[in-house]
Amino acid sequence: MRYTKNDIKNILLTEFMAALGEKPAVVYEGAAMYYTPYRDDPEPIFLVNTRTNIWHDYATDDSGGLKDLATLAMNPDVYKDPIEYILKMMNEYEQGKELSAMARRPQEPTVISLDIKKVKLTDFMKALGQEHPVAADGNLRIYNAPYDDKPGPTMVINTETNLWRDTKSGAYGGIYDLAYELTGSCNMSELNRYIASEMSALDKTKDKEQKIEPPKQEQKPDKPKRKMRL
Repeated sequence: MRYTKNDIKNILLTEFMAALGEKPAVVYEGAAMYYTPYRDDPEPIFLVNTRTNIWHDYATDDSGGLKDLATLAMNPDVYKDPIEYILKMMNEYEQGKELSAMARRPQEPTVISLDIKKVKLTDFMKALGQEHPVAADGNLRIYNAPYDDKPGPTMVINTETNLWRDTKSGAYGGIYDLAYELTGSCNMSELNRYIASEMSALDKTKDKEQKIEPPKQEQKPDKPKRKMRL
């Protein structure tokens, strides 16, 4: 899965601790003791209440929730918003789990006839339901970002380089990077299948449009000419 801001309220502290690389040293009924993730303590004195989803630091007597923990754990020189830090850590954690699961699962070879590297991003956007850009400026095409919770005209495609960039988040790249933003998957086989299926649906739509021809108007038979009487 791919976490968004809407998922923040449902994230468990134990999952966030796992994303930080912390494992419980001791597990009780309804609680778990950890080594403090933002300090180098010799003993596990950081408690997570699994019933209330609240943590308590026995060294400082501080308590809080997910956002408070993220504020303490993140590097303020790198991150300014604890929400963004939470989402980054959780999404990287999920991606790691996906990769581990895929590595353990036997893979069948996937045959895809489409040369994905040659797919134009503007055609891929058509496959995603955006037939035309919101605006155009020279070789730049501006679209509503399809991966955003509240899509706005922040995604810019350069038709010469076939690359895109989001003016709000700073995300950028090629078609695989765009597919990652849409699916949250970093598995190449899954991305290939996703892109190919979207483009295949677009090709089928084009074929149907080409097959539908306007009805031919029936030509009325010419009236028989009157013969002249001699």
